[in-house]
Amino acid sequence: MNLKARLSFLALLLILASASAVWVAVQTLAERIITEWAQRYVEKQVLYDKERVLQPLLREIVLARQLASSPVVLDWLQTPDDIVLEYQGLRELERYRQAFRNGNYFLAVAANGHYYYNNAENEFGSDQLRYILNQREPGDRWFYEFLKQDRDLVINVNPDMHLGVTKLWIDIMLRGPDGQSLGVAGTGINLSGFLNDFVDSGEEGITTMFVNHDGAIQLYRDQSMIDFASYTKGAEEGNHLGKMVNSRDQARLREVMTQLEGSSHQVMSRFVEIHGKRYLAGMAYLPEVDWYEITLMDLEQLLPMSLFNTILLVFSVCLLITILLFQLVLGRWVVEPLSALDRAIRSIRRGEYRGEPLNIHASGEVGRLVREFELMSRELFEARANLEFKVQERTEALNRLSQTDALTGLLNRRGMDQKILEELKRCEREARALGIIWIDLDYFKEINDIYGHAVGDDALVLVSQVLRSVLREYDAAARWGGDEFLIILRDAEPLMIRSICERLLRVIRSQVLESPNGAKICMTFSIGACLAQSSDPETALHRADAALYAAKEAGRNCYLIDGETTPSGKQKLVSASHDPNLH
Repeated sequence: MNLKARLSFLALLLILASASAVWVAVQTLAERIITEWAQRYVEKQVLYDKERVLQPLLREIVLARQLASSPVVLDWLQTPDDIVLEYQGLRELERYRQAFRNGNYFLAVAANGHYYYNNAENEFGSDQLRYILNQREPGDRWFYEFLKQDRDLVINVNPDMHLGVTKLWIDIMLRGPDGQSLGVAGTGINLSGFLNDFVDSGEEGITTMFVNHDGAIQLYRDQSMIDFASYTKGAEEGNHLGKMVNSRDQARLREVMTQLEGSSHQVMSRFVEIHGKRYLAGMAYLPEVDWYEITLMDLEQLLPMSLFNTILLVFSVCLLITILLFQLVLGRWVVEPLSALDRAIRSIRRGEYRGEPLNIHASGEVGRLVREFELMSRELFEARANLEFKVQERTEALNRLSQTDALTGLLNRRGMDQKILEELKRCEREARALGIIWIDLDYFKEINDIYGHAVGDDALVLVSQVLRSVLREYDAAARWGGDEFLIILRDAEPLMIRSICERLLRVIRSQVLESPNGAKICMTFSIGACLAQSSDPETALHRADAALYAAKEAGRNCYLIDGETTPSGKQKLVSASHDPNLH
């Protein structure tokens, strides 16, 4: 038998021995591989589903909290029989309705049981009072149970028998000045759409559900398993995990729920059995809504054992080819890796390398050389990327500083110019109005001359604090220069501008600035305002400036809105200063 035949016979024996060893190893390690892969995969899937569900919910919760803290609505609920306050409150509710995802809102009043509701079609726009809650009605139990529990937020799935709708309701408690419960407000999200868009992943073998502390199912693609109005039921009522898993697995899941709530782990997993099939359950706690997310993975469907038989077959074929072509590939152990390494070096020199693996297969000294080069290349790329990130971060910080007034922290003229231009374009695009308010601090020069520039700076800082206290979070204020300030109001209307101007005058009059020598200085504003709808900022600013000039000509300490001839808000100020000339 010649050398070639002996090598062929040896190759055959090596193939048979290797194939047998691999078969045993595959069968032994398959379960471990599947488990490790599944645990890592389920953690990522849980975090992905968590963010996907939380994002739309948190947006609606934030809007509902803003609605619940609206001064207009709270004033109304403290005097619910006042028809004027009711009219104003319903207007405020309608404004929020347009902002909610599904275009609806509800308000239940604790004092008289009135339930107000309007939907996306504005079906009840002329009569938002839909019915009166009754403590003896089972369908109204949710409201009185909510008041009894005195919670600030509850999210639940509940059918409204009066309205004939089933939604995912976001309930927010409205409280008066002394903390008493005035009512419940919020919005409803279409259940089927929410389940299809955010809860059901659409991927075969993966199922996601959300449960509360009692294990009651809150969201699930099979709506028949959802425990409607769960927070009004006892711990053993409704649809619970116990209807899906056995008592042993249910106890394990509850143990995980307790650990998740009291530990820093974001995701934990356990194997459970459902209807005779083994699932890997990944769990996470959602403190924002006080729910638990459970993602069930059917491992037999996602990663069946038959896949490993294919791996074994591929390995055996590859081993056969490798051994038969051993002498041919031997010559390439050095040449091909070095050629690939050369190509990688030229790629780095041309700037085409992005940190990806070089995918060069080699062993021995050549392999170590390749690995060291790959490590060096990745570190070089990461260092360069980190430097570019820092440069970008520093550039953005300098841009922010260039648009901010150093003394007051408000926008400066440059920053406000850009903001006004952006907002006017948006207003023109959406056919809405932008409110522009120009403010001048009265007698600022006299404050500087009499008390010094340090006190003048304190006065400007106090003005900036007043502006921040009056504005909404999406409005903007700037120090235009010297003692002039500028405010822009998004989606403004005449009544809103008038209200803001009056609040500005009222708040600044209530402030007292004390100088180092003990003098108490009261301050006032001269204010000009206008509504702008065109995209020309110069025209809008000129109109507001003209109104400001007219207000100052009228004696200061007042405001004038463009288009009006008589200033408003004039009020005699009883001074606390030692220098009456400042008032």
